Amino acid sequence: MAEEESLRGLESGSEHTPRINDYSWKAGEHGSAPVIYNPPVRNVIRKLVSYGALALLGAAGVTAQEAQPKIQVNFLNSCHPSPGDVDEMKRALEQAKARPAFAADFEISRGRSTLSEAEARAAGVSSAPGGVRSEWVRVRREFAEKAALESVQYSVSQEGGEASEVLAVHLRQSKTQEGDVLQVLLSNSVSGRAARLVEVNTPPDRIRIERYGKSSIVLTRCGGVDQSAYEPVFSSAAEIFEQYRAAMAVKKTVPAELIRLPGARESKASGGNH
Repeated sequence: MAEEESLRGLESGSEHTPRINDYSWKAGEHGSAPVIYNPPVRNVIRKLVSYGALALLGAAGVTAQEAQPKIQVNFLNSCHPSPGDVDEMKRALEQAKARPAFAADFEISRGRSTLSEAEARAAGVSSAPGGVRSEWVRVRREFAEKAALESVQYSVSQEGGEASEVLAVHLRQSKTQEGDVLQVLLSNSVSGRAARLVEVNTPPDRIRIERYGKSSIVLTRCGGVDQSAYEPVFSSAAEIFEQYRAAMAVKKTVPAELIRLPGARESKASGGNH
């Protein structure tokens, strides 16, 4: 009887509210499946399926957008930092200028590393096939437990014809908050040998302040640019570098370690053959 009513509705072409007797079940090859006799019912089901598929696609699109990480790019004007950044840099340098009160712990290390093309570019030296050889000496000192500073590390390295020094002063932070200064980095780079660089008090040409949760503040010597307003900052950084060179006995300790490097022995041997 239900099948006859569905067939009559199909023949007359009338549309009515879908009822349970508008379709029946038929045992097919793959099991039971609905056999729809009424076109309106078939159209309603098609629309429901289409709407469901669109909803699923929309949800998948939102999820994909949410899954993509947000990328933030900060551009640093290292030749002309803002007045606010300069003031913060001055305050950080004052913290690093504290009179060194070292603990008994220390570390002296030396070694040779091979820099990849990206590492050589970051170090400011020309890359070469097979990498660039870097020979270095590092001296690290710890501060007393209650000191405002945690540790300081001095390093000198030789990459090809370029020599550089880096002084990293780490500040002690009991509870780190956004914007707190983590470390002060002072560095220089010259053409020549590392042994010669250690003998003289070369002032830093780059100052970098690392902060927690914020971008770094950087000031670099730039040729052809008026940086007279930053001379007090460069002068303060030079005083700090010289202060730690003396406190860490760099001129006495580092040359003895440089001589023990394989490259230094090879240069000395080749020089003696001429």
